[in-house]
Amino acid sequence: MIFELSIKDFILIRDVKLRFDEGLNILTGETGAGKSMVLGAIGMVMGGQANKDSIRLGAEKASIQATFQVKENTNKLLKEQDIPTDEEILIVSREIQSKGKSISRINGQIVTLNQLKRITNELINIHGQNEHQSLLENDHQLNLLDAFGGDEQVALRDLVAAEYEKMRILKNELDQLEKKSHDRIKSLDFINYQITEIEDAKLKDDEDLELEKEFEYLTHLGQIKDTVSMASNWISGEYGEGAIGTLGQLNGQFRKIETYDTSIKDISNRINELFFIMEDLAKDIDHFSEKLDVDPEKFSIIEKRLDVINTLKSKYGMQISDIINKLASLMAEREEFEAIGELLEAKKLVLEKAIQKYQEFAEQLSNMRRKAALRFESALEAELKELNMKETTFKMDLTSSKTQHITGIDEIEFVISTNIGQPFRPLKKVVSGGELSRIMLGIKIVLGKLDEVPTLVFDEVDAGISGITANIVGEKLSKLAENCQILCITHLPQIAVYADHHFLIEKSSDGISTETELKKINDKEIEDEIGRLVGGASVTASTTQHAKEMIRIAGEKKYILRH
Repeated sequence: MIFELSIKDFILIRDVKLRFDEGLNILTGETGAGKSMVLGAIGMVMGGQANKDSIRLGAEKASIQATFQVKENTNKLLKEQDIPTDEEILIVSREIQSKGKSISRINGQIVTLNQLKRITNELINIHGQNEHQSLLENDHQLNLLDAFGGDEQVALRDLVAAEYEKMRILKNELDQLEKKSHDRIKSLDFINYQITEIEDAKLKDDEDLELEKEFEYLTHLGQIKDTVSMASNWISGEYGEGAIGTLGQLNGQFRKIETYDTSIKDISNRINELFFIMEDLAKDIDHFSEKLDVDPEKFSIIEKRLDVINTLKSKYGMQISDIINKLASLMAEREEFEAIGELLEAKKLVLEKAIQKYQEFAEQLSNMRRKAALRFESALEAELKELNMKETTFKMDLTSSKTQHITGIDEIEFVISTNIGQPFRPLKKVVSGGELSRIMLGIKIVLGKLDEVPTLVFDEVDAGISGITANIVGEKLSKLAENCQILCITHLPQIAVYADHHFLIEKSSDGISTETELKKINDKEIEDEIGRLVGGASVTASTTQHAKEMIRIAGEKKYILRH
């Protein structure tokens, strides 16, 4: 439901804020006062074409903002497109700049025109401007027919959709299998080559870590030998002139003098201890030096082994565990390729059964749709006769398609013939805005609560009618307004008297500029406006009394219609 419309500097409107409510909201005004501007403003926030001529003379930009009561489905759609949501309201705005460029926003976030149209079509339909009518879309027409058909028909449609989804998945799987089968020999050869390559390597867990450690040791063996040799020469020396020999001489000399002083005794003991430590160290170095002679082939063997492992890593994974896992995956893939012929045949049988089941459900749904269509056509034609379209014949043109769709095998087009002997034409090609508005009114009445668009705007619904027919249109709008919010622009008092909320559109001029003003009017002002609609330019006491009587009778009728 739209509950606020703010319009600034749009054509002749300077600054207007309208607060709409539930039920039937009627907009009236003299010819040329600017009723179409309100419709144009609503059209703008629904993604209508914008141009700089829409900006009020002297202003830099025009802006329109509409505030809606949000629906759960709409918030779901907003989330899918990463647009901010609110639990209660949705704010749509459109700014038209002097260069003709426009900026659209939903809940403050800039959106594309396509996003704007998609969201607002969930919230409001304008009847009188074809581009804003979801009822003219074939997919929506099929949805409405199924909803009209009842719960059983909707449930069957859900079954059709479920079977279609199964078919889609099976077809994709079959396509993949057939593609694999086509490349089977080439793929098997390559898979076998990969398996052999990994198996021949006979990999062991963490083998690479141990080899890399040993490879690093062997790479630096020369440096290790030089360092050990230098240490050996320094400690032992070639002819005993090394550190041990010197310490041995010092040890002997200090043993001779250690009895002369306790301090010398302590130093002697420490030199003696250091001598034995160095002697043990020399033995360890000599022992380690003996092991440094390694088989020259060992380095080559380790190097080649690491080359094999690193080559496999570059192809199958950076860890040996990754390569082993890849081997298991390749073996499973080989088994699948080897059994692909059997899999193909089995999958084809499953798909055939799914197609048969889909076709069975789709044909049942098609039969139900045809029966529901007859009931819908009959109900709508009865409504159209009451709306003074006695020669109009309506049909739901259902045709069976060879193509399978998620909605079944039916394609639909709402078609009408407006005069006896004239051919049926698609509803979207009906020229008269008034005819189209009344047809839409009839459809909405037949559908009742089934069409979930919460706000309907009717323009030209009164075109070409008067008297009793106009009164009937007013009654039907009032009845329909029980289930949804209606905004209706009219010049007929027979329709205006059924308003739950009445808005007046007036044009004023100060001799320099002209402006259009809009306001919600009170009971006294409503009487005056109905009197003007009844009497035209000359409003007399008689027309005012007649207006009061019309309002009273409409009020009583409205009570009966809604209770």
